[in-house]
Amino acid sequence: MSGHRVAVIGQDPAGLSLARTAIIAGHTVAGFDADPEVIARLRAGRSALGHELVAMHETGRYHATDDPAWLAGCTVYLVAAPVPLRRGNPDLGPVLAAADTIAGHLRDQDLVVLESWVAPGTTRGVFQDALAARSSSRYLLAFAPQREPHRNGRAKLVGGVDRRSTLAASAFYRTMHDVVVACATAEEAEAANLAAAADRRSA
Repeated sequence: MSGHRVAVIGQDPAGLSLARTAIIAGHTVAGFDADPEVIARLRAGRSALGHELVAMHETGRYHATDDPAWLAGCTVYLVAAPVPLRRGNPDLGPVLAAADTIAGHLRDQDLVVLESWVAPGTTRGVFQDALAARSSSRYLLAFAPQREPHRNGRAKLVGGVDRRSTLAASAFYRTMHDVVVACATAEEAEAANLAAAADRRSA
């Protein structure tokens, strides 16, 4: 199959797992992280994925980098930046920094998907604003909650800021997941993500 050139922004365990899923699906992945120490460890084959990271490198379709220039030419941008808590409040700094990093590379019809843990309204709100501040391209934008691959057979949810974005995101994720459920809006997908997190905490 002919895969996409995918940028995965954030190479902590969640982002690295996302990169692995994309590679298994046949895509070529630029795994970007602004922390050079993270990239050095990944290039040395050191991560919780163990031999699976080595296998990712051996495909020739995974490149771990802290150089934004490697994002040029990507058509899909998946943002898995962490959202740390600062005095009990979520810090969107890494998410907005990710938007700033990719915005200069966006072209018309590129797909941007936010996967970070954020509150409803973030994708259409401050995240889209951050992209628009540096890009005038007519890209597609959606939210898709992080999911552990094949965990209990749970579906991958997606929701775009408009219908075209939802359709594009759904089509892309179907290359990586057996079951993809399209939400009516990005906000619905964001709310479902938080509800699932609350269920896990109360279980």
